[in-house]
Parts: sequence; structure tokens; C-alpha cells
Amino acid sequence: MNKWNTIIFDMNGTLFDTEQISLNAWYDVKEHFNLPITRDFCIQLIGRTRQSAQPIFKKYMPEDWNEQEVYAYRKEKMNEFKLKNGPLPKTDLHQLFNNIRSKGYRIALCSSSHRDAIDFNLKYEHLENSFDVIVDGSMTNHGKPAPDIYLKTAELLNIDPSQCLVIEDSKNGILSAHRAGMDVMMVIDLVQPDEEVKSIAYKIYNHLDDILKDI
Repeated sequence: MNKWNTIIFDMNGTLFDTEQISLNAWYDVKEHFNLPITRDFCIQLIGRTRQSAQPIFKKYMPEDWNEQEVYAYRKEKMNEFKLKNGPLPKTDLHQLFNNIRSKGYRIALCSSSHRDAIDFNLKYEHLENSFDVIVDGSMTNHGKPAPDIYLKTAELLNIDPSQCLVIEDSKNGILSAHRAGMDVMMVIDLVQPDEEVKSIAYKIYNHLDDILKDI
């Protein structure tokens, strides 16, 4: 009998190589607006909504920066890349999801992204009907690392959080799932796990397909 009812996937950096696309877009922003954007700044944003990123902006950005203009330019650069190259799936996602469903699990998507970004990625890869539930960053008041977005996913699935296994790549996402009372596996993307992540992750893998070993 399965330990979990549903496998919940983060999107950026977990299913798609979009964190690298985002990183490159932030570097474009740095050059275009002459802003003090560093890799550390970008890494701290991973998994966060724009709202939950405000403390990071306050720490790094000058007081007079135009957040709206910067975000519009960053989105433009990301869309340019994805229209040309696609969202860069980490593996054959159709096969991965088929393997998971064959084991009796439901599948959900839980992302801090706006719904239009989610829809673009899924439609591009013909994955629109792959998930039982999709939760985006606009559906809760507090983004990762707060637990709200994963609790919302469990609510829509009508199951207890303990019946969910989350697949994440970022510390913010892992903390969010853990605080929601869910088991969480890390698939390493841009950042190696620190000691806190190692202490709470159910498993840590280098490749997305490796999760099939333990579900």
C-alpha cells in the first residue's frame, strides 16, 4: 500500500529548467538597469512569489528602483527565450507522470509562478491535462517558505497533508512543504542542500527520474 496518496510537484527548477532561464533574465536586468543584482540575490528569490520576495528586494535593491518596470523587462526576456527554446523540461515528463500514475498516485502541481507562466509551460509540452490540481502563486496570501500554498493544494485535493509527497528543488519550497506537514524530496537544481535541508528532506536526488526509486 502506498505511503502517500498524491505526488505534488513544484514547477520551476523541478519539472523545467526555468530557474536557469530566470537567472539569465535577472542578469539581463542587471545590465539594462544597472542594478546590484548578484547570484546570491537570485538564489534567495527561488521559490518565492513577488510578494514574499519583498524582504530580499529591500535588502539588495536601491530605494528608487522601479520594481514594476524591472519585472516587466525580466518577463519579456524570459518569454523571448521560452518562445524560441521552450521551457526546457528536466526529463520526459509524459513518461514520468505515466509511471507515477501506474503506481496508483494522483499528481498535483504547486508553483509560486503566475498562472499564465504555468499555462505556457504546460501547453508547450502538451501537459495541460496531467494534473489533478494546479495551485499558482496568486491563490494564497503568503508564498513559500510559508506553508500556505501546499496546504491549499491539500485542501483542493481533499486529503490530509500527511498523505502528500512533495518534489522540490529550492530551500524555500522544501521549508514550505515541511511546514505544511508533508514529506518532501529534493531534486538538486541550482543550489546544493544545506544542513537544514538535509535534516528535513525525505530523500535528495540529482536527477528527477530518480524519485521513481522510492515511491
